[in-house]
Amino acid sequence: MARREIMTITTILCDLDGTLVDSRLDIAVAFQHAWRTVFGGTPPSATAIAQHIGKPLADMLCELGGLLSPPLVSAFLPAYRRTYARQDACLTQLYPGVIATLQALSTFTLGIVTTKEPRQAEIVLRRLGLSPFFQHIQGSTPDLRLKPAPDTIFAALAVLHHAPAQALMVGDTPADILAGKAAGLMTCAVTYGFGRREALLQCAPDYVIDTFGELLTLVQKSNG
Repeated sequence: MARREIMTITTILCDLDGTLVDSRLDIAVAFQHAWRTVFGGTPPSATAIAQHIGKPLADMLCELGGLLSPPLVSAFLPAYRRTYARQDACLTQLYPGVIATLQALSTFTLGIVTTKEPRQAEIVLRRLGLSPFFQHIQGSTPDLRLKPAPDTIFAALAVLHHAPAQALMVGDTPADILAGKAAGLMTCAVTYGFGRREALLQCAPDYVIDTFGELLTLVQKSNG
C-alpha cells in the first residue's frame, strides 16, 4: 500500500524482534526468570510481556510492574540480560520467507535498527544465520534516544554512508514507523509482528505488508 511518491530505494533498515524474528518465548523466559529472581512471586504472562516487546527493557518492566524503585530496576536489568544470554536465542524463530527475501535483496545496503543491546542482537543474528546479510547492526547505546526518536536510525545511516531520502525503515510497531518518518525515511509496517494493525495504520506508513516476502515485490516496484 503506497501513500506517497518515493525516490529510489538503496538502503533498507529492519527492526529485529517482530520483524525478522519471533522472539517472544526467549524474551518471556528471561523476563519471567529475572522477575522471580528480583521480586519473587508470579511474573507477568508471556502474552502480557509480548505486548510490550520493542520498547526499552526498563520501560517494559515499569509498564508491567508498576512503580518500582531504581535499585529494583537496576537489579532486574542484569538478571534479565544474563538469562537472555544463556538462552542463546534457542526459542527464537525466523518468520517465514526472511532468508529467501534477504538473499534476493543482497544488492541493497541492509542494516538492523533495534532497541536490543548490540550483544543481545548479535546473539539472535548469529544463532539464526542472519549476520552475513547486514552491513551494520545498530542496537541501543546510552548516548542515543531509542525509537520512536530518530537517533538510532541516523546513527545507522551515518555508518552506512547513505541518505535518509533513499532509505526504507521496516518494522512491526508504531515506534518503528514514527522513528522512520522522523528521520525522513520511507516506512513499511509489517502486520505479523507484535504491533497491532490498527495502531500501525494510524502512523500512516508508506507501505503495509502482511508477510516479509512482500518486501521484495514492493522494493522492485518502487525502483521501477
